[in-house]
Amino acid sequence: MSDRSTIIEVPPRFRVVIGPWDAGVDERTIVLGPSHAFGDGRHESTRMCLQALASFAPRSGFRLFDVGSGTGILSIGAAKLGGEAIGVDIDAAAIAIAADNARRSAVEARVSFATTWPDATFDIVVANILRDVLTELAPLIVARLAPLGTLILSGLVSTDVPEIVARYAPLLAGRRPEIFERDTWRTLVWRPSATEHARDGHQGASKADPRPA
Repeated sequence: MSDRSTIIEVPPRFRVVIGPWDAGVDERTIVLGPSHAFGDGRHESTRMCLQALASFAPRSGFRLFDVGSGTGILSIGAAKLGGEAIGVDIDAAAIAIAADNARRSAVEARVSFATTWPDATFDIVVANILRDVLTELAPLIVARLAPLGTLILSGLVSTDVPEIVARYAPLLAGRRPEIFERDTWRTLVWRPSATEHARDGHQGASKADPRPA
């Protein structure tokens, strides 16, 4: 095992360190121990997910659900942005690795990992896994998305996109995603529209300040 670190810059917000790291851990540094778990920042799909989080996560506290959390890199990234995260993975060994990475990255109080899915909804749901798994898990994934939540799906190539869009469209009221690309890889992001935000704000105001009949 090498005693040297690999450092990956993921602009505009993150720096991923793989291996030993003796310097301070700041709000942009994600520290990962060497492992075979998926997601260490070297793959295009992982970097695109981190960049989507940096671009689209709320600027105040939020909750993220990380499907297929692997090393925990995306959950840790959410915590670095001021959120709280729950990651789920079918591999118990990956759960232990992710928890250790959260400790290395100094966000262990803001993230948790498990092999079972939580019964809750989240402001952001992210899944960086294979097309067939995204297709199979679509109803479960969408069920964890809050009404005005953001869904980020990655681990896809260009030929996967039509199938994934068709699978998720009826579950998301026909909404279509923004598509981001790097080389052959694609990341899909569904965000609520300004109209949906305005409608929700109006309804919230009505509930908070009811007018007499």
